[in-house]
This record gives sequence, structure tokens and C-alpha cells, in this order.
Amino acid sequence: MSVAWQQSTHGVLRRQEKVNRTLMTTFVVITVLVAALGLLYLGLVASSAHLSSDIWHMHSEMAEIQRESSRLETEIARLSSIPVLQARSVALGYQAAESIEYVDSIEVGAP
Repeated sequence: MSVAWQQSTHGVLRRQEKVNRTLMTTFVVITVLVAALGLLYLGLVASSAHLSSDIWHMHSEMAEIQRESSRLETEIARLSSIPVLQARSVALGYQAAESIEYVDSIEVGAP
């Protein structure tokens, strides 16, 4: 069997076939690794975007809660003012004290 006949019937020498298989296997392994790393990267990017969105929503909620808290503090200050408290006490039927008597200190447990 001549080399010319072997090349024409089989296409390539056996030694080159082994190199091509090894090269192809290496290429497939590298391709799979690059694809896996790409998927991991896309997963991290998606997770980061989701967390960023959650943080943005939480900041918005916190700002709304702070506005509501400020509004409630203003309402408390208004309702705690002396004129408003006096008007409410009159509406509830309370009257100003005419005479005040103070009690001297009492000793507890003395006969």
C-alpha cells in the first residue's frame, strides 16, 4: 500500500486524525467553559439589576415614610399646643381650678 493510495482513500493520515480529535475536544471543552462562564456572568448581572431595583424601591418607600413621619410630627405639635388643649378641655366640660390645696408630704408606714 502506497502513501498516495492511503491518502486518497482515507483523506488524512491517522496521526493527523488523532491531532484533529484532540484539537476538536479541546475546542469543545473551551467552548463549554466559556459558555458556562458567560451564563454565570449573566446570572450575576441579572441578580445585581434585581437587587438594584429592590434598593431603589426601598429608598422610595423610606422617603415616603419620612414624609409621613414629618407630617405626623407637625400634627402632634399642632394638637399639643396650649390653645388647642384649652379648647378641647372646654369642649370636654373641664373647668379651670378656682382654689388649689397642696397636701404636705405624708410619711408612709407611720402610725
